This record gives sequence, C-alpha cells and structure tokens, in this order.
Amino acid sequence: MATMNLHQAKDGSKTYRVRVRRKGQPIQTASFSSLKDARKWATMIEGQIVEGRHFPEKKPQHTLNELLERYTHDIMPKKTPETQRSQRPVVVFWSEKLGHKLLQDITKADIVALRNALAKTAAPATIQKYLVILSHALNTAIKEYEWLDTNVVNTVSRPPLPQGRMRFLSDEERTRLLQECRKSQNRYLYPLVITALYTGLRRGALLGLTKDMVDTSNGTIYLEKTKNGTRHAVPLVGEALALVRQRCEDLQGQPKAFLFPHTGSIPWNSYRKSWERAVKRAHLKEFSFHSMRHACASYLVQAGVPIYIVGRILNHKNPALMTYRYAHLQTDNLRGALETLSQRLEG
Repeated sequence: MATMNLHQAKDGSKTYRVRVRRKGQPIQTASFSSLKDARKWATMIEGQIVEGRHFPEKKPQHTLNELLERYTHDIMPKKTPETQRSQRPVVVFWSEKLGHKLLQDITKADIVALRNALAKTAAPATIQKYLVILSHALNTAIKEYEWLDTNVVNTVSRPPLPQGRMRFLSDEERTRLLQECRKSQNRYLYPLVITALYTGLRRGALLGLTKDMVDTSNGTIYLEKTKNGTRHAVPLVGEALALVRQRCEDLQGQPKAFLFPHTGSIPWNSYRKSWERAVKRAHLKEFSFHSMRHACASYLVQAGVPIYIVGRILNHKNPALMTYRYAHLQTDNLRGALETLSQRLEG
C-alpha cells in the first residue's frame, strides 16, 4: 500500500516522499528528511487502514514547482517587463532549492537555511526580494488557488535594510555628466538622461516609452502601468519637453515606436556601456542611472517643493517610507520655521 521515493536536491539534501493508496480514497502523502521518520509514518497509516479507519479528507497537494509554474503563467505577466526580468532568477532559485517539496511540507527551517545561505553572498535588499517573491507566491496559493492554509515565509525574519543612499549631483557634476552624454556615440543617451532628470521616471518606464504614450500638445507622458501597478501621468517641461517633441516628430506615423530605441531582450543593454563610459569620463563615483531619480527628487526638495508633491511626481506608492528620505534636504524651510519660533520666544 505504501510507496517511498527518494529525492536528492542539487545541494545534496535528501527528502523521502511516502504515498499510501486506498481504493476510493484520496492518496495520503508526506515528505520527511529521514528514512526512519518516513517508514514510521507509513507504518502508522497502514495500521489505521488495517483497523478500518477512513482516510481523512485532504486538500489536493501540490509541489512548490507546480505553484511557481502557475504563478509564472498567471501573475508574472501582470508585472512590468523589467520587473519580470528581475524576478525570473528568483523564481528559478526557489524552484531549484525547494521545488520538489509539497507546499505543506516546506518548513521554517527550510526557509531560514536558504536565507542564511543567501546572506553569505547577497545584500540584505536582495535577500528581502527573494523572501518577498516567495511569500507572494505562497499567498497566491492561499487566496487564489486554495492550495495552502498558511504562509511559512511570514514566520521568518528578514534582514533590516541599510539606510538608502541619497546620491545626487552637484551643479558642477551634473554639467560634466551632461556634456559627456552629449558627446556619446549613442545619440539617444543624452535625451534619455535629460528625460530621466526632468521627470524622475524609472529606467524601465523610460525605456518602455512609445510615441503614443506622449501627448505633445500639452506636454505630458501617460503610463498605463508602472512598477507599483498604478497609472501615472507626468508633465514634460523645459529641455525634456523639447527633446521628446522632436523625437515624436521623427516617429511620425509610428505610434508604437520606442522613444529611446533598443535591441535585444534587455533594453538597458543598448545603453549600459555608453552610460558607464559617460559616467567614467565625467569622473563620477558611485553614481548609477537610478541615481538620476534621486537627483530629480533632491533638486525638487531643495527648491522648496512640498514633499507630497515630490511623492506624486515620483509616483511613490508609500510616501511615508520613500519620499520622506529626502526631507532632510529641506533645511532652509526648517530653518525658516524655527526662526519664526525664535521670534515668538524672544519677542
């Protein structure tokens, strides 16, 4: 009645999966890390059969691989292309490490061991990303598929994130960078960087812009779906507006053409080398393309733009956690408020 299969993962760990069949009843399955426990469970279940007990009703049991395959098919396409590219390796990781296990058999110890293994080479933000994606998949199994009752990842602590870097360019640094971008052999690099600086849009959103997303008459970019899953409209002003209008004129009759063209499956690869060379020639340190978004926000805050407006421009889903990282730059506004207090106290 009982069959037992041995599964050995790539890291050498072994799992013994037991199946007990009885005609007219659901198959009873369980997984164990030791052969002794597997045999003990099989003997117990077979004993219950001899005693004439009925099998308890159980939900259909599925492996993590089955869940991740369905998650990839149902959920991943709803995310932005850049998010999908970023998360695919995470799905592969969990599939390779725990994919063979039944969802009900994944333990806290399993997750903790893999979290600690990741910590040897990965940054806290990366570890959080891996845990968040697995947790989302398990929550989907609970809420959408009814394959599971509890999410074991919620019982595992996540490493604290370091305070986010607030790298932005001084006026001199910005001038040097833009000069080098203008000199680049990639003629689309300069318009890309200018648009990033003037709008604060994420790299993926910029590279996904097509002509039909721009209303040149009122100078506005319309994004149907952003990284946080919401629609977003951002005005174009100044040099960014002029460059985007010119680009749209060049693409007359091509509504689906990219404003910043690229080839291959990874759009950023068409700009990576030219960007890195421009940064190097401008003698900038620790400045990534994403830092352009920080620079946009920092300049707005320093100009006295209210934090909540900055949050709307950047399309932050949670301004309390994201936009307020820039609040310390409003020193002049704070000083003015405290000067008012001083006059009251000393008047």
